[in-house]
Amino acid sequence: MNEYYLELKYIIAGPSCNKLIRNGAILIENSEIIAVGKSAEVKSLISGHDKIERNNHIAIPSFINAHTHLPETLLRGICDNEKLLTWLNDYIWPFEMRMSSEDAYYGALLGCLELIESGISGFIDQYFYAESIEKAAKEANIRALLCPSVFDNTPESGSLENTWKHVSNLVRRKTSDKHQLVKYGIGPHAPYSVPEEYLLQIADLASEHNLPIHIHLNETKKEVEDAKNQFQMSPIQYMQSIGLTDLKILGAHCVHTDEQDMSIMKENDFTVLHNPQSNLKMSTGIAPIYKYLDLGIDVAIGTDGNASNNDLGMLEEISTSAMLQKYLANDPKVIKNSQILTVGTIQGMKALGEPSSGISKGSIADITLLSFERSHSWPQNNPLSNVIYSSLSSDVTDLFVNGNFIYENRKHKTLDKNEIIEKCSKISERILTEMGK
Repeated sequence: MNEYYLELKYIIAGPSCNKLIRNGAILIENSEIIAVGKSAEVKSLISGHDKIERNNHIAIPSFINAHTHLPETLLRGICDNEKLLTWLNDYIWPFEMRMSSEDAYYGALLGCLELIESGISGFIDQYFYAESIEKAAKEANIRALLCPSVFDNTPESGSLENTWKHVSNLVRRKTSDKHQLVKYGIGPHAPYSVPEEYLLQIADLASEHNLPIHIHLNETKKEVEDAKNQFQMSPIQYMQSIGLTDLKILGAHCVHTDEQDMSIMKENDFTVLHNPQSNLKMSTGIAPIYKYLDLGIDVAIGTDGNASNNDLGMLEEISTSAMLQKYLANDPKVIKNSQILTVGTIQGMKALGEPSSGISKGSIADITLLSFERSHSWPQNNPLSNVIYSSLSSDVTDLFVNGNFIYENRKHKTLDKNEIIEKCSKISERILTEMGK
């Protein structure tokens, strides 16, 4: 049984991350937050709990990386300054076609290390070798929503036909596995890469098992223009026309949308997975999430894969997101600090399929602790502002996932960091040599 009493300088509490508690405490039992409030009040409830004192730290709900391709840690830095098609055709896909399931497993372990060190308790993934990623996530003891990729010419299954056969069988088998932290969805790559006949079969399977569909949508201007030429409508409108938006959609990117797209998103079970840094780096644009939020459309934030970001840190992602929305709207008031933290944490948990009310009594005990000891956290005039605009992923010192203490004082409790780094370095070197890079 997990029983912890956390004593902290600050806590960002509540389902909207808008309650600041100074000199506070949190009581955890098993997977649940039992109490949160002033330390003097919560301390009276202690009965054999392990005491964790962090006297110059702040507790926030743990981040969820809502869109990534975790084994792409192995591809970090192999191509930084090319257009999307060159990046894909000359670097990313040739590398991935040389990856084995074991390579993907170690790449996912490296991703789990980085996620944990960044205060991230879970991730939503779309990639092949889903079982390798599952194995890594379970060893790390973090949350995952795994949406095995469906598209042509994958290293795992080859043709689109074989890939769909593999993914559909895998997903059917995994729906009976009620693992507490790891869940499955389905990941058709995009409407331009997966033909309608397969999208309809994916919809049937998702409907049968109540699974989310994780898909790239309206990422680039060219993608939208091509869809209008091919389907006489945008990718999101095409999804509606064939019935997919009747299901739970996790739409990655959604950068280039019009009023009709937004109407579809608003009227359906649709979550935008916003990836601001990746979209900037690949020069694809800025998604207007302030408009989506104003319309009541759910938004969560991800990093995309390491090949296009190149890190998995969410603190940097939420600050970038907030600043981009202010720029895009030409209005510094367009998004509040508590709102962007909620989008990066509680809304990510919702997208992952876990109800959370943040750091609140009765909520899931996914908690990240940040140190305020370094110079960029002083003075502490506004602790929430310091989290959003001053803190770095390297400020994370501790992480609780489902009540489990998996990262303590910057030390991993579930993974062997040195072994994983050494193994991944050898894998990347081998593949790049095979590519002649």
